[in-house]
Amino acid sequence: MSKALIISSSIVILMWLSFLSDWCLPGDFATVGIMPRTISGLKGILLSPFIHGSWQHLISNTGAIFALTFTLFWCYDKVAWKVWIESVLFDGLLVWLLARTSYHIGMSGVIFALLGFLLAIGIFRFSFKTLIISGVIFFLYGGALWGVLPSDPHISWEAHLFGFLAGIFIAKINKEQIE
Repeated sequence: MSKALIISSSIVILMWLSFLSDWCLPGDFATVGIMPRTISGLKGILLSPFIHGSWQHLISNTGAIFALTFTLFWCYDKVAWKVWIESVLFDGLLVWLLARTSYHIGMSGVIFALLGFLLAIGIFRFSFKTLIISGVIFFLYGGALWGVLPSDPHISWEAHLFGFLAGIFIAKINKEQIE
C-alpha cells in the first residue's frame, strides 16, 4: 500500500509542480500539449498529462488521478506501471491521430484510461477480486462516463473517449497477467 501511496502522490506532485512552473514562468506550457497531426504535437503525448490550463482544471484532475493510480498500484501492482504508461501512450497517440485541431492538455485522458481499465478488467478476468474492484470504481466514478460525450468546447472530450477506449483495450491485452 505504501508503494501505491508514494507513486500516486508523486504523480500529483509532478502535476502541481508543472502547473506552478507554468503559472510563474513566462510563456504558456499549453503549447507543448498535443496538437493533433503535427510533428511538434508529438511531444505532447508524454508532456500533456502534466499540463493544466487553470486551477480548476488542475484541482478537478488531482483527486481522480490520485485515487485511480492508487487503486491501480495497490490492486494490480504486477502490471501497474505497464498499464499506466500504456494509458499515457495509447490515449495520447489516439488524440494526436484523431482529435480536433486544438491543443489538448491535462491528465483527464489518463484518468479515463485508468477508469476504462479498472472497469473492464473485472469483466475480462471475471474473478471475485476484479469484479469487486470494478464495482467500487463504477460506484465512485461511473458518473464521469458522461465526459466521453462532447459538451464544452474547452474540454477535450476526445481525450476522455480515447482514454476510456484505450483503457478497455489495455485491460484486454493485459488480462492474462492479472491475478
